[in-house]
Amino acid sequence: MSISQAQSALYTRWAGQLECGYLRRDRKGWSALALALGLFCVGLPAGAWAGDVPAGEAAPSAQPQAPEVTLTVAAQQNAGLETSHAQAGALTGTIDAMAMIQPEAGHLVRIHPAGAGKVLTVSVVPGQQVNAGDVLLTYQNNALHGVRLQMTKAQAALSTAQAALQNARATYERGRALEGGAVSVGETRRRFAALRAAEDDVQARQADLDTLRHQLEREYNSVTESDVSPNDREDETSRIIAPRAGEVQKVGVGVADDIGPNTELVTLADLSTVWIVSDILPQDAQRVQPGGVQVTVSERQGRPVVRSTITAIGYLADPATGLVRVISRADNADGRLHPGMFLTTRLPTRDPVSGVVVPASAVVDIDGVSTVFVAKGPERFQARSVHVGAEQDGKAVIVSGLAAGEMVVTQGAFTLKSVMLKSSMGGD
Repeated sequence: MSISQAQSALYTRWAGQLECGYLRRDRKGWSALALALGLFCVGLPAGAWAGDVPAGEAAPSAQPQAPEVTLTVAAQQNAGLETSHAQAGALTGTIDAMAMIQPEAGHLVRIHPAGAGKVLTVSVVPGQQVNAGDVLLTYQNNALHGVRLQMTKAQAALSTAQAALQNARATYERGRALEGGAVSVGETRRRFAALRAAEDDVQARQADLDTLRHQLEREYNSVTESDVSPNDREDETSRIIAPRAGEVQKVGVGVADDIGPNTELVTLADLSTVWIVSDILPQDAQRVQPGGVQVTVSERQGRPVVRSTITAIGYLADPATGLVRVISRADNADGRLHPGMFLTTRLPTRDPVSGVVVPASAVVDIDGVSTVFVAKGPERFQARSVHVGAEQDGKAVIVSGLAAGEMVVTQGAFTLKSVMLKSSMGGD
């Protein structure tokens, strides 16, 4: 096997194993040890580097030559290919993590009935969006009938007390008019005391009625519950309503279930803002920047979904997982984030990462390896394996594999990737 053949054999393992099956190329390039062992695995004898080189020629480099892609100027224009010089710079460091969307604890409403009875209808399901005032369910409120009966009795008692008060007042007025003649002073005083007692009784009966009315109007008619027919003393139906716009998280009952004041009927979440929760290693949590801007990315779309501000970093690890929780608050006015969603996220760190800054669009993934295309001529582009240290605001900082000043493809890298992969498979 010649030197060029050995290099070719090594390079065909661009993103995977070498022939021996246990060595891999790292993101910083081929190590001398990996190269030497790789040559051994493909059967190249020791000393072949010197023996196969003709006298007077320079020995070949131990670094395999990266592949090149040829693309005509016309094809570059059709693909919208653009290039620019890589610039030295620094970006805020990031930690990649998994994140889960959760509703804010203060935005959860757990609705309970004011009375007791049996569920008649259920109008919502988990995940459903509702507006303030929408009916969630109805139930036969046994307590409602009892309160109305008590109000009827209290109203009758009040009417009786008011009639007694009028009689006591009239009796007292007659006594004053006849005081000293037909009516003694002592009798007038007794009639006055009876008048005061009647007034107190009216106030007591009025207080009883007001208490029941308050119970009916405030407990059975509130932001979460409404009396269907407040003027119908025979109707015992109550409606459970949404106190605000939000998403139904949980429905805890079904039709014909018996319920009481301790029964959690529906859990409603206001998702205008949500929490983005990440559980990371304690040593990583110490590096996270409090108040920093976190970027959450959709794996399916491969683009930023939302930017959020870190509001809380835990200091104690969860005993079960050994991880520390990081929480950020994100605006969700458009409703695209739903509780339970799992997304990838980048947490900002305190320390910046220095290197060569390029547009993030310049970096493509080839078989799990971050790669950029470096212009080597008007129609020649070299695929270069690089290590990305951080990404921020549409930019990426390359910490190895690329030098400042090199001309990098910033738009159209996916086209060059497709051409390279097609060529490697023997396509025309």
